[in-house]
Amino acid sequence: MKIRYGTQTIEFKLQRSQKARNTYIAVERDNGVLVKAPGYISDKEIEALVRSKAKWIIKKLEEVGKKIDHGEILTGSRLFYMGKSYYVELIQENCQNVEVSFIHSKFKIYTPLEVSQIELNKAIDRFYLRKAEEKITKLVRKYSDTMKLHPEYIGFRKSKTKWGSCSERNRITFNPEVIKLSSSLIEYVVIHELAHIVYKNHSKNFWNLVKKYMSDYKSKEEMLLQFEKKL
Repeated sequence: MKIRYGTQTIEFKLQRSQKARNTYIAVERDNGVLVKAPGYISDKEIEALVRSKAKWIIKKLEEVGKKIDHGEILTGSRLFYMGKSYYVELIQENCQNVEVSFIHSKFKIYTPLEVSQIELNKAIDRFYLRKAEEKITKLVRKYSDTMKLHPEYIGFRKSKTKWGSCSERNRITFNPEVIKLSSSLIEYVVIHELAHIVYKNHSKNFWNLVKKYMSDYKSKEEMLLQFEKKL
């Protein structure tokens, strides 16, 4: 659900509970704006409540936004993409949404005249997700055929601690921010997760399988650790 407040849009998730006695609003980094309410409260009443608390919500979103991984985005900031950091240029236009493009080795971010850091970070997340889906899908297809290992599912979900994961059901999930890595490191992450289809641990057999398709995997592991320190 969402409401308009001045030039800004506040999106929120609604959770209804028959056991709830009161309605309250929470602003969290991972979940955004969450409204919990009793089942008998109408949508219009909830929207009115959110609108009445809009100033407070926006302030809390700004505070949370400062903690988002990309940091404060201004002209002159730098963002990682395919292993390197690139200059950011903010371009204000009379538009509705934030759009991120990467042209001539530079990030160009087109924004409305008034925009929050939350909106900027969300737009950057969307850019990374789109590019990761394009790059990773092709690589998984390539190495699945080479390794004769095919995941049941390929998904993308942001994570603070992992570049990728493989479930017991062979469902592989990649962190969209993997697109910040160089091409060789992205390939390593793909091979690493595909190898987990056979071995759900980091046993000697697992590493031997990884080594079969990337002989210098140890140096890739070290490069990943070094890159993580830059973020």
